[in-house]
Amino acid sequence: MKKAHKIGFLACLMLLFACLPMAMMARTTRHKPIDILADSLIRLTVARAADSVGLAREYNAQLYIKGQVHVRKKNIFYHQIPGMFHVSRKGQRKFFIETLNQVHFTSPDIYDQRTEGVLGTTNSFFEGDGRLSDYFHITPYNHMLLQDKLISPLSPKGDKYYTYYLDSVFYSAGVQHYKVSYKPRVVSYQLVEGYVIITNGAWSIREMYFEGRNEMIRFKNKVTMGWTQTDMEMLPLSYNLEVFFHLMGNRIDAAYTALMTYQDISHETPHQTLKDLRHEETGKYDLSRYYSLQTNDTPPVRDMAYFRQRRPVPLSMDELDLYSEYISRELANSQDSLTKKKKSSHFWDYVGDALVSRSRFFVKDVGNFRISPLFNPQLLGYNHRNGISYKMDLRYTRRMVNDKVLEITPRLGYNFKHREFYWLVRGYFDYWPEKRASFHFEVGNGDKVYNNEVLKDIEAAMGQKVDPSEVNLEYFNHTYMKFSHSWEVFNGFTLDLGLNLHRRSATGNKNEQYNRTYKSFAPMMRLSFTPGQYYYMDGKRKINLHSSYPTFIFEWEKGIDGVLKNSTVYDRFEVDIQDDLPLGLQRTLYLRFGAGTFAYKDHLYFIDFERFRRHNLPIAWSDDIGGVFHLLHSDIYNSSRQYLRIHATYQAPFLLIPHMAKYLRYVMNERIYFNTVFLPHQKPYYEVGYGIGTHLFDFGFFASFAKQKKREFGFKVTFEIFNR
Repeated sequence: MKKAHKIGFLACLMLLFACLPMAMMARTTRHKPIDILADSLIRLTVARAADSVGLAREYNAQLYIKGQVHVRKKNIFYHQIPGMFHVSRKGQRKFFIETLNQVHFTSPDIYDQRTEGVLGTTNSFFEGDGRLSDYFHITPYNHMLLQDKLISPLSPKGDKYYTYYLDSVFYSAGVQHYKVSYKPRVVSYQLVEGYVIITNGAWSIREMYFEGRNEMIRFKNKVTMGWTQTDMEMLPLSYNLEVFFHLMGNRIDAAYTALMTYQDISHETPHQTLKDLRHEETGKYDLSRYYSLQTNDTPPVRDMAYFRQRRPVPLSMDELDLYSEYISRELANSQDSLTKKKKSSHFWDYVGDALVSRSRFFVKDVGNFRISPLFNPQLLGYNHRNGISYKMDLRYTRRMVNDKVLEITPRLGYNFKHREFYWLVRGYFDYWPEKRASFHFEVGNGDKVYNNEVLKDIEAAMGQKVDPSEVNLEYFNHTYMKFSHSWEVFNGFTLDLGLNLHRRSATGNKNEQYNRTYKSFAPMMRLSFTPGQYYYMDGKRKINLHSSYPTFIFEWEKGIDGVLKNSTVYDRFEVDIQDDLPLGLQRTLYLRFGAGTFAYKDHLYFIDFERFRRHNLPIAWSDDIGGVFHLLHSDIYNSSRQYLRIHATYQAPFLLIPHMAKYLRYVMNERIYFNTVFLPHQKPYYEVGYGIGTHLFDFGFFASFAKQKKREFGFKVTFEIFNR
């Protein structure tokens, strides 16, 4: 039986069973059978998409976007909000911009886009959450909308999250259509409400409308699809997007119209996974041809005549007036600059930006500089064990010919509880970008550590194992320098060779026997392998994407005696395995396994693992895929020459709070943590936790115990305002 006949037969059966209750339930309320019919219509549409009939495998198109931004209200806090739309304190409140873009789509969900032309009364869109283009990359039949942020009402398990009801039945061009509305079962940023218009018989969508909240904005988006029995039946033709931002008395509204003009469409069987692409490319993982537009660094055209010839629709009178006002204003500003007139308001604009926003500036023949703001909640973090921490970053980047890159990143940080100041300068020179070959250096100070020879003497005197947190040990300041060379030998396999220099000096004079300065001269080797590494070439630069397999890391460092005065001798071995397993519809299981050991001779030594250590500065939700300890005492990290650690983190929406969503609608994701570490001669340490991630901050509550004893509770907060 052909696919079209199968779909028609299935449609008749489903509509028949949907209509039977209407005849049999005369005394029931009217909305219940209508809801059953709406569910049937949605199932038919989902089945049509699953059958791949009419879905595009690949296409090229021109995407034209025009939009207006209206700053309706702004106050003294406007410039203190990170990432805000740039406007002067006085002057215009309405802005207009238009762009011409080339889009190349490849299933399952690869959008390659290049901006060919930009024109308007401002230099940038108001993006709200920084991903405006995602609102114009909508395929209603996908399981997710906005790439991975929203669960689509047309996902195969959509009825778990949405309720559907038939709004109306109408005819257009002699064809019957159904308007099916949907609402989320719980209030959440991952769910939307709206409607779809489905064509009878074809069971495809003519229009989809959805609205909701994302980060700090509220949005409404209407997607108009192509007509039936055309190549564009299941492709979007236009988007009408409205964006509303209200915060701290500031209000910005924006409205965008986007039109798609298709040049060629392939309707072969769409790729369902990236493995389909790999098999098509004879087993390779190179996806460069699907990202060819992004690798073109031709600057966009900024010319009125260029847009006049290529606009698919003419400008409205209101849009033409905005252009006219802008040109007049620019002429007036040019005359002011010639007479050297200055406005004091510009000074306060710069001051406000420096306080709360990242500063970026370019120096010709020198490079790009980026400075983190002086005051920004994103720089703060709180941990029950380590207290409040603050950090500040500076980044210098210079791009050279043949895509070579030099980058230097200084960082300053302070931990208020431990009264410790941290500094770090790291950098790299990427001299062979095709092979990801680069030189790296890092200089900084680390955590204070104690001399394990002292602990060994105390344990020998007491005749038992001692908890280092319960004795008064002498701590050493730690300064280090690291130099290494990294080279991706073949796809996914990277070899790092380097040299680590450590200097540890005592903080006091309590233990004169061990109170000296110790140094170490240690060559290092690291092997990292990620099987099945997908990538694409951006010019001469290799950009790694992701893999369906874990990443395996092996690291060895050997301290050599006699090179530096008071050198320590040791061998450090560590292995690390990390993986994330997508389970569908924003559900992910993160796994991490690690082990390490120190081998040494009869010399004074310091146990300072590279991958099992306390983090002294704020760590965001996504760092280390959750594979860190939050309540483990800092002394434990340096107490044993061996460790075995296991981490598991499950992330999903709607885990524990669906019934409290009215009060916790800002929660974007929830996490359940399980962490454990095994150390010789000590009780196994276990840590469990529950966390929530929002657009404002991340919060986690943790409990730890060792064989049901020494229970401890604590929490951690990091601020993520506009940082998703």
